[in-house]
Amino acid sequence: MKMGETMVTVRLHGPKGQSAVKMLVDTGALYTKLSPSLARELGTTPNEVVKVKLSDGSIREASLADAVKEYGPSKRAVTVLVGPGDELLLGVTTLEALRLEVNPVDGKLEPATPYLFAM
Repeated sequence: MKMGETMVTVRLHGPKGQSAVKMLVDTGALYTKLSPSLARELGTTPNEVVKVKLSDGSIREASLADAVKEYGPSKRAVTVLVGPGDELLLGVTTLEALRLEVNPVDGKLEPATPYLFAM
């Protein structure tokens, strides 16, 4: 792991089972990314194909699916991206759904208080 990187173990749930996996937290990624093999193992079925922009600027196609993520006391269904390669990334939508934020000092996830601008 490089300086500034945060790795966490997350439990993923799907129709065929569950798995605890290590993921790189990527605060620049909208979605959490699963590998096709992990999505198949969990029984997570893609339901939409979208175009995504990679960090090098290239455009590729990937599939969206729904999966349940669990970290600490929080467990929520979130949209995930099933894309090529074996890298597993934890994106911003999962962080927000699980009410988590990255502590940049120690590189760990901690509880976040959601913002609400009107009541």
